Amino acid sequence: MRLEIGDTIPQELWNLPLEIINPTAQNTNGTLEDYKNQKLLILDFWNTWCKSCIKLFPKVDSLNDEFNGRLSIVPVSNDPSKKVIPWMRDKEIVLKSTNVLGDNDTTGIGAYFPRKILPHVVVIADNKVKAITFPEYINRKNLNDMLNGRDVLIKMKYDDLDFNPRYPLFVNDLNGPENNFKSRSMFSGLLDGIPSMYLLSHDSLRNRIILKMINNVFLNTWVAVYPEAAMYANNQIIYPSNQQRLMDSVVTYELIFPADAEDRLRAKVKSDLESYFGWTADTVTREIPTLVFTTTKHSKKQTNSEFVFAHPVVLEKQRMSLRGLIFSINMDGKRGIYATPAKENVLFDEKKQLQFTSLKEMNRWLKKYDVVGDIEMNSVKQLIIKKI
Repeated sequence: MRLEIGDTIPQELWNLPLEIINPTAQNTNGTLEDYKNQKLLILDFWNTWCKSCIKLFPKVDSLNDEFNGRLSIVPVSNDPSKKVIPWMRDKEIVLKSTNVLGDNDTTGIGAYFPRKILPHVVVIADNKVKAITFPEYINRKNLNDMLNGRDVLIKMKYDDLDFNPRYPLFVNDLNGPENNFKSRSMFSGLLDGIPSMYLLSHDSLRNRIILKMINNVFLNTWVAVYPEAAMYANNQIIYPSNQQRLMDSVVTYELIFPADAEDRLRAKVKSDLESYFGWTADTVTREIPTLVFTTTKHSKKQTNSEFVFAHPVVLEKQRMSLRGLIFSINMDGKRGIYATPAKENVLFDEKKQLQFTSLKEMNRWLKKYDVVGDIEMNSVKQLIIKKI
């Protein structure tokens, strides 16, 4: 059933029954036939766990409004409405575009367009598959060019559908002597068509452990050594400001290790990372200035701190709560301050995105919610990455 670029869309796909929600979150039934008269039909595959997909919702709505009547961008998820609608309400996510839900990877739209990696975008025109690509290529210029019959240079997306994460990487004969080694470690760069993953598995047949970190940025590889760092805020991870390119570089690492030596696994990973990159990392607990928020209903606490954020703090509409504000502060490791978790949450009744350049400015706004932020010294765990 898989369709490739250049293939004609079969009638059974146009007629496939689909569950649909419109912007008012009402369930309906329909088919892709409703969009067959559009000059361009773009299927935007997403899921509730795909953060990069969700960030694209405003762009989808904007392009649908701008090109209304000439094309349709249709978000497609394999989650049913009973999961998606409560999730959207809980996250306060607004999607104005009509959504196709309950798709199935074996009998639904996904069977025609299988994928390993999201986001995944399919462009249909003249009853044919014109492109299978990435969201960044669905922009105003490219859409105008396609609508006007001009050639468009679009990078095609490749998904390695045969990839099996249980097998060791780069082994020609998976069941032969090349796969019988007890221990090895290896690095490579980006593996095209394979999603980013962290996988630790046990091969009981050969009495070994297989650790895979595929298509991870260097910064995240240290989680295999310090698992607790997976829960650290961005500004709990400290590294030189001029090394952002290294921290964001994509690496694939695989370690196969004897199962009876599992207690030495982390030490081996750390040694490999140090040897390959020439950098090391350690966790420490430090007394540092932190931003602490408290409610003032009973304490009447006040502060006149003049602390200025190195980067403005942006509070997005879907994070309108005290914990959402703390998350926004901690997203940027170069913001210059770490905000401690709130003991109690406070919901903010705001309808638009907010931005703050200083703590004083933020406190003026927080006052109406009986909340105040102040700078205090606290013990904070940090991951320190430095050159050997």
